[in-house]
Amino acid sequence: MNAIRETVLALFFAGWIMLMAIKIHTNTSVHLYNTQENVITQQNLYLMTRILEYDLRKVGYGLANPLGAIHQSDSNRIIFSYDKNPFKVFDSIRVEYKIKYLNNKKSEMRLQRIENRHKRTLFPFKIARFRLKYYNQTGQLLPTPVRADSLSSIKEIEIFIALESKEKTARKYGKVFYKTRVVPKNLLTNYK
Repeated sequence: MNAIRETVLALFFAGWIMLMAIKIHTNTSVHLYNTQENVITQQNLYLMTRILEYDLRKVGYGLANPLGAIHQSDSNRIIFSYDKNPFKVFDSIRVEYKIKYLNNKKSEMRLQRIENRHKRTLFPFKIARFRLKYYNQTGQLLPTPVRADSLSSIKEIEIFIALESKEKTARKYGKVFYKTRVVPKNLLTNYK
């Protein structure tokens, strides 16, 4: 009788230890998956912000009057120009960044880059939030949309982006955030 009781008790403890090992393995796998999704989302954000910052730093580059380089600016859209190679033939580039809603759903947003009204590039990353703010020479925030007569007073552009992971982790999408201010140096020059 003691042998049966000891065997049942040993099986109970062995099962309990196996359940703990399975739970630890599951938790480790979930944590690894969440970490991998977070790293991929951060890499996507890094790539997108590098491209966006590169373009915004070139606002007005090579133009005769860089202060007229910004054509339209709103909280989630900007249109500007620069000259790709000012030492050769005038080849001004008009760039537009705006949010595009997929399938008319506000929950499915992507950032779109349009070059010269024809070449469209849609970033494949899921955007949770995209916000632009504009500042003048003294650092004052300009109300958006910036009026046409105030576009030449833009000297600094603040970017805020929240990117979502492609897959849900722990019943929610992971998010990464990025906020910076870009100062296009061509807009700082006084052309009077």
